[in-house]
Amino acid sequence: MSDIKLFRNARVFTSAGGDSALHEAMLVRGDKIEHVGLEKEAWDKVDKESDTVEEHDLHGSVVLPGFIDAHTHLMHFGSSIDKLDTLCLSIPQIQAALVTYREAYPASPVIFAKSFTFDTLGGPPHRSALDLVVPDIPVIIDCADLHSCWLNSAALAAMGIEETTPDPRGGTFERDEHGRLTGLVLEQGVFDIVWPWMAKRITIGDRLGYLERVFDELLSTGISGAVDMAMTAEDLDALEHYHATRGLPIRIAAHWFLRPSETEAGRATQVLEAAEHRRRLQSLSPWLRVVGVKIISDGVVDACTAFLKEPYFDGTRPGPIWPAEDLAQVVCLADKLDLQLAIHAVGDAAIDQALDAIEGAMLANGPRPLRRHRVEHLEVVRPDQIDRLTRLGIVPSIQPSHGDPIYLPNWLDVLGRDHRCTRAFAWSEYVDANSKVALGSDVPVAPHHTLPNLFTATTHRSAVDPNAETTDPILLGLERFSLDLETAIRFYTAGSAYSTRDEDAYGTLQPGKVADFCVLDVDPFRDGVVTLREAQKAVSQTWVAGKRAWRKASAEEGDALAA
Repeated sequence: MSDIKLFRNARVFTSAGGDSALHEAMLVRGDKIEHVGLEKEAWDKVDKESDTVEEHDLHGSVVLPGFIDAHTHLMHFGSSIDKLDTLCLSIPQIQAALVTYREAYPASPVIFAKSFTFDTLGGPPHRSALDLVVPDIPVIIDCADLHSCWLNSAALAAMGIEETTPDPRGGTFERDEHGRLTGLVLEQGVFDIVWPWMAKRITIGDRLGYLERVFDELLSTGISGAVDMAMTAEDLDALEHYHATRGLPIRIAAHWFLRPSETEAGRATQVLEAAEHRRRLQSLSPWLRVVGVKIISDGVVDACTAFLKEPYFDGTRPGPIWPAEDLAQVVCLADKLDLQLAIHAVGDAAIDQALDAIEGAMLANGPRPLRRHRVEHLEVVRPDQIDRLTRLGIVPSIQPSHGDPIYLPNWLDVLGRDHRCTRAFAWSEYVDANSKVALGSDVPVAPHHTLPNLFTATTHRSAVDPNAETTDPILLGLERFSLDLETAIRFYTAGSAYSTRDEDAYGTLQPGKVADFCVLDVDPFRDGVVTLREAQKAVSQTWVAGKRAWRKASAEEGDALAA
């Protein structure tokens, strides 16, 4: 029996360049799209004698290509779901939450918490505040940006971090004015010490459970593909096991996480390891691939660890995590091996360093099509840098939710609310420069919900707090950098597919492309982008490769009539 589905009475936005129409019908044969346009023309492609058509009346619903989240941390997302949430809490509120948690789970050998924010603590984070309420078992609280961790004394001891322990390369064990550890661990200290310690306490069963919940969450917001930005051996093993036993429900393109090893050989070994995983996983494509490497070249503005040309308001100016010479070496090797680079660069000095390294590799290794290297975040970026990355064919990977005004007061304050703040998160300038943009969420650093992320992209206003309004002139001025709705959707679909060299298969709803799409409960084209603001659960169906992968419990089946 032929596997043909007709989606009719719809409003299909294809995401293809130059196509702004909302089409009434889409015909899917197997896992491929055969027609988008008029329903009558769809029926003309059906053999009425031999084909059986499964009809879906969508009752005027909007259909979009499946979203491809261009920047995720899948296992971190899964492990964070059940962590104690400290987002926007003060130190006394966090202490109270820890006491309540300890009373509820007295047998727990460790407390994992998430999402503390520097500007709401009411003072600097210090281990003594945690020791006061939980002195006997480790407490580990992730910062909301995942670039810092706040530990109590028991956690420091468990990880072997002592008063005499030197700072790791590219990271910091913060100390107070007396030279004592405060319990705040920054940047490479998190990646090299805290994360591996935590990873050893997570079983394969835990990881598979995390993935099950992650995939359900992503599918529920219309995501059919994701780019993982910090792949490790443990996480890759879990994903392979999941695919072998259950089948991955979304496509995953991964960037292997590189650490700034002290030696050239150590750095090169990591790049070669990524290339070997890419080769080894070829048989699992397109469901699971290693497409490149991830390098975190600087920190974040909120913690004053982003690498900037000009100092922070307090006069400090931290350097990069990767020295320029080391970065150039691994970038050149990765490019030579045709691994796609994804370089985290928040500050303008880090962006310059990333562009220098990539351009140097391109000159050293010679012309080659489809490089598609990326720079992630680009929060403090200059117009000349946007022009340069566009000229080099580098994909800017942006996360609108990082620019949500609810997160920006501390961001502005640590920069002194100066000229850099007046052009923060300048998304529209990539459109002006004709850049090939990929859009994502950075989950769990920021919410994964696609439609609210689109709201912030198109307004520069808050989706995290739908009731938030601002009179701050700097924040109001940033609204000029908003994207229009069609462009934002294209960046989240076609742009993300382009970033992984998949634009011929995914990202748009066109004949010959794979049938990845989602059906919405809201209509931002008709009713405006405000409908996206509180639309965390406004996707009713998600289809992957022509099969329904997720359906809202309340969604109606629609008319499924045999034709």
